Amino acid sequence: MMNLSHLKFDKQGLIPAVIQDWRDGSLLMLAYMNQESIQLTLEKKSVHFWSRWRNRIWEKGETSGNKLILKDIFVDCDGDTILVKAEPLGPTCHTNEKTCFFMRLHEDGSVDGIKTADGFGGGILDKLYRTIQDRKAHPSAESYTSTLLTGGVDKVLKKVVEEAGEVALAAKGGKKDEIIYETADLLFHTLVALGYHDIKPEEVYQELAKRFGTSGLKAKALAKTHTNGKARVKQAAPKKAKKK
Repeated sequence: MMNLSHLKFDKQGLIPAVIQDWRDGSLLMLAYMNQESIQLTLEKKSVHFWSRWRNRIWEKGETSGNKLILKDIFVDCDGDTILVKAEPLGPTCHTNEKTCFFMRLHEDGSVDGIKTADGFGGGILDKLYRTIQDRKAHPSAESYTSTLLTGGVDKVLKKVVEEAGEVALAAKGGKKDEIIYETADLLFHTLVALGYHDIKPEEVYQELAKRFGTSGLKAKALAKTHTNGKARVKQAAPKKAKKK
């Protein structure tokens, strides 16, 4: 067994492990590991825990198929907590939610049981997207986002193109604050375009994750081959017979 003497396990030989989605930073769950489960996780690249109620080693997703594929592991400054970055193969929570953190604790200490995506994490882009979806579901004449969405796809895309041009001009000018400002505008309007088509940022993260570690030149070549292949199939398709 590997040497993990630098880790601080409790009296039961366990250490808490926080699980994070490596693609968008969402906190997925918290569980406990012992030395054996850590070693299995590192060896098999599939996250294993020590189940306190099963009283045995447990591979996440061993029955549901919703495994956690290991990407990286970190130890905190005191050596008494582990951070596991993983790629979830499906919902992490047994309730079929993306993460186990979906109920808010209120100031009075109560938990109302209402599920919310606010605890999923993912950062400001995901929060903006949820706001955009709310404006889409509840349009308001006083909302800029609502006016874009109700104006139709052409109005949305016109702003995306406009903001892309502003980013190019700012980058050409070389002023850092202007580049940041215009890029923020472009990101926002791109999110509006995604919201118009009900495409979640998470789906874009997944696409980027597929490409991560792959040569950009190779990816472009494969995409070109795929596109040309579809074009050839389209050209080779038999013509429909004319009606007499």
